[in-house]
Amino acid sequence: MKIVYIKPNDSSFIRGDQKIFEKYYAVTPFLLSQLKGNLHYALMNIKLFILLISKVFSKNVVFIAWFADYHTAIMTLAAKLTGKKSIILIGGQEAVCYHELNKGVYRKKIRGEFVKFALKNTDLIIANHKSLIYHENYYYNQDNPHIDGIKHYVKGLNTDIKVIYNGIDSSKFVRNYELKKVENLILTVGTMNQIGDFYNKGYDLFIQVARRNPALQFILIGLNPAFLTWTEENYKFSTISNLKIIPSFCPQNILNESYNKAKVFVQASITEGMPNTLSEAMLLECIPVGSNINGIPDAIGETGIVIKNRTVEDLEVGIKKALTLNTASQARERVIELFSFEQREKKLLDILNEFSH
Repeated sequence: MKIVYIKPNDSSFIRGDQKIFEKYYAVTPFLLSQLKGNLHYALMNIKLFILLISKVFSKNVVFIAWFADYHTAIMTLAAKLTGKKSIILIGGQEAVCYHELNKGVYRKKIRGEFVKFALKNTDLIIANHKSLIYHENYYYNQDNPHIDGIKHYVKGLNTDIKVIYNGIDSSKFVRNYELKKVENLILTVGTMNQIGDFYNKGYDLFIQVARRNPALQFILIGLNPAFLTWTEENYKFSTISNLKIIPSFCPQNILNESYNKAKVFVQASITEGMPNTLSEAMLLECIPVGSNINGIPDAIGETGIVIKNRTVEDLEVGIKKALTLNTASQARERVIELFSFEQREKKLLDILNEFSH
């Protein structure tokens, strides 16, 4: 079997799936580099359509793409025209719509319609957590839960859906015991592309908890440098001596050093599929604190603290409870047990084998 593997970007987990496919099949990767801008993305989608249509006479070809967007609509259309099968891997943006956070494909009507077309017409959807199918988010608003999930936004969706957790390569995240845990150090990590991500990642709460607890040490990794001035104007983080902010991209070795030193890791997201950073931190024996949404509680299990309400007070209480726990080794074991790279590989191959018959 041959695979055309369509990548909106080259994130580590997207490359991870590519490595799995390349071990067993002939793979033609196609990188869209979506973040280079709308014009570049549009031109790459035209090239993509031409590539896919050129496969009309090829046998045993499956089209696979990460994240439902314009490119997956083009993929499913080309699949229909050429008689090929297609698979869409979803990770979050296809399952939410938060206008105030500037998050989710359905905020824009035309884009949302392209996504709905793709999800309805593909042969299989693979989600990295069941909450991407349907989810009631009480963490964000206890009195009026925010409804998420592709079954909510795509009415009449009858496409077959499978759930396969992301796979984490635990060999890349091995605890370095020469780096001692700092018993009062709390860490949070996340990508921030726009202001909405600041709130979605819970950075506002994290900074406020740091201000309220001068005896504890806090590190925030991932704040976009373009918004440092905005953050200073709104949260005066420079006046918080026990808070260290590392802007933007952080090399893996620096990130792993922070994981190794932190006692507690915080994932206080408003919406999140199955966050890799949480699993990475747990592999390096951070005690997890996370919001009660999507895959976060399943990742944490009994090894940390799950926050039920999005308030500074609740996060503060959760962090202080986590600092008293001694479940670091159990956190690592849980990730290896539930989210191993090998488990994802086996489940993806089982599905692809079905497609090849």
